Amino acid sequence: MMNIEELRKIFCEDGLYAVCVENGNLVSHYRIMCLRKNGAALINFVDARVTDGFILRDGEFVTSLQALKEIGIKAGFSAFSEE
Repeated sequence: MMNIEELRKIFCEDGLYAVCVENGNLVSHYRIMCLRKNGAALINFVDARVTDGFILRDGEFVTSLQALKEIGIKAGFSAFSEE
């Protein structure tokens, strides 16, 4: 287990932190710089480790490629219907 002083050294800068904890131990962490006080965060994990992240801008959203394709077909964009 990490003590509070070790955690203070890791989390000393402003931002949003995503962490992975296994058996009470901090195994990975990533600081996401928050340029805004509001917004959704997108966090990437690889092999249960935080690798990256950022805050979405106003009006941005996240969806799957399949959902985006279906929306494109419904909207009549022919480029999506041939894939």
